Amino acid sequence: MEISLRARVRGGDPDAFRQLFYDHVRSVYNHGFRLTGDRSTAEEIVSLTFLEAWRLRDRVDAEGEDSSLRPWLLGIATNVARNVRRAARRHDGAVARLPRQEAVPDFAEEVTGRIDDRERSGCPPTRPCLRSGSPATAI
Repeated sequence: MEISLRARVRGGDPDAFRQLFYDHVRSVYNHGFRLTGDRSTAEEIVSLTFLEAWRLRDRVDAEGEDSSLRPWLLGIATNVARNVRRAARRHDGAVARLPRQEAVPDFAEEVTGRIDDRERSGCPPTRPCLRSGSPATAI
């Protein structure tokens, strides 16, 4: 008798978990995208969902032969999306509480004005400048 995918996932079989991933990654991604409306956040939700599913694999009911693990994964994805959203709100709040800094003036023009002609022409200060017609190029 063949052991079910559920029992193998519960037992920590990496091949079974790989199969679970390939069977349901698209559904989890679509669910994450519907919840967030953002592709990169949906990808983050997918990765965190499967990490959490691996951590919680011992909670899978090994006896449910005919039922899919998709609802279990989508439930995990929903909780992960809530956690991601909550973390983003906390991060935004922390950034908003930081003191505002003055804008730093652009000093590029000042630095450019200080560069002498030799550096502007591309000749490094430690080597002689080899230009056509100069005595150094005749060597």
